[in-house]
Amino acid sequence: MPAAVTSLAEYRAKRDFRKTAEPTPDVAMSKHKRPIFVVQEHHASRLHYDFRLEYDGVLKSWAVPREPSMNPADKRLAVQVEDHPIPYAKFEGTIPRGQYGAGEVHIWDRGTYDPAPGAAELGAGLDAGKVEFVLRGEKLKGRFTLVRMKGRGDKNWLLIKGRDEFARSASGNGRPRDVAPAPARPRPVDSRPKTGAPDGVELTNGDRVWFPEDGITKGDVFRYYLAIARRLLPFLRDRPVTLERIPGGIGPGQPHFWQKHTPEHYPSWIPRVDFPTERGQLVQYVLVNDERTLLYLVNQGTLTFHPWLSRVSDPDRPDFVLFDLDPGPATFGDAVTVAKELRRILEDEGFPAMPKTSGKSGLHVLVAWTQSGGFDQAREWARSVAARVTEELPDLATVEIRKATRGRRVYVDTLQNAKGHHAVPPYVVRPVAGAPVSMPLSWSELTSRLRPGQFTLRTALRRLSRQKSDPIAPLLKSFRT
Repeated sequence: MPAAVTSLAEYRAKRDFRKTAEPTPDVAMSKHKRPIFVVQEHHASRLHYDFRLEYDGVLKSWAVPREPSMNPADKRLAVQVEDHPIPYAKFEGTIPRGQYGAGEVHIWDRGTYDPAPGAAELGAGLDAGKVEFVLRGEKLKGRFTLVRMKGRGDKNWLLIKGRDEFARSASGNGRPRDVAPAPARPRPVDSRPKTGAPDGVELTNGDRVWFPEDGITKGDVFRYYLAIARRLLPFLRDRPVTLERIPGGIGPGQPHFWQKHTPEHYPSWIPRVDFPTERGQLVQYVLVNDERTLLYLVNQGTLTFHPWLSRVSDPDRPDFVLFDLDPGPATFGDAVTVAKELRRILEDEGFPAMPKTSGKSGLHVLVAWTQSGGFDQAREWARSVAARVTEELPDLATVEIRKATRGRRVYVDTLQNAKGHHAVPPYVVRPVAGAPVSMPLSWSELTSRLRPGQFTLRTALRRLSRQKSDPIAPLLKSFRT
């Protein structure tokens, strides 16, 4: 029996290939002319990085709890795990819940490698407890060493960057200190493309296609957020944010996950705040308070930012109330009719209402919360208003949570008005073909002729540059009080 088949027995035993899309050990793949390496970012029960080197027909593999570093001072623990089949080097996607290693996997770096000059080949190095090699990747370059830790069993190694021309000093987080932290500088909205990034934030893999049907790249998204930052940041600042990440772009089989907890390896200049979940688990949320943080997170694969409705200074009290109008099988024209009735009811009570597209098929109506009371009071008030809408438009609107009982009525959703829940802010890009964005509207624009997906990454900046007044400005003004 070939050695590769024998060494993959543990890999096979841990997986049910009827349920997981991971490659089976039986998938044939010819040997590469030069051996490859891959690093896969793995969002399992804990975020870690799977470091793999091709050798003897398999991928020798280590789980690295912290992001591999180009700083020789950073010694990364690397726990050797079972060998993987070589086709695993191309695997990206979701390992289903209940399966070994369940979670999102995407490729963080890849390339080829050679034994370091004068060093033993990989097999002999593994036996001796010291493997030296030269990586040729996009992020990891130059000489590295894997050293087995003494007295810690034979599975625990250290991954260490060698001191060569590629080595970098770092700020304690495994990333180069390009410049000292500095406050963001607002930029005017401009529909012309920009290529520069502020404060040393580096765009990597900018030509990676994120929206295949539209030819929109990661670089296009990065430049959009650079241009829109001045308008977007007031809706993110000082609010815990959940990140919706698509590091490989949208499409079948691409990783798509939600990130609440901020990884340790994120730079120290990125602000964080701790809040417990409903189950009491402490989550360290990121605060997107400046342009530099915004663009760093986009470069890490974030497409959509989902902030809380409250700020860290008063987390139990929302700044605004959200009415989310979901057409479901109803028409967008029906959603427009419901939105206008909602506006009439709100403004009759003295509450100015501001509409925006959700960025998908629906509409959002926002109202500044300036009354006394926190989330409980705001949510009950929102429920009562939604109930009045359904009384006025029983054939068009519903507050039924269950889809099966809504029929072809527009669902008036008020459930997001709760502590710890988040909302889609204006101007963010959504993970849908066409790269639509959530766009504030004037009430005169909101007609049945409007197409909810007409505001996109490619059209939004031109629209805003021609805009004489900002329809959502009253909500921003209320944030400052």
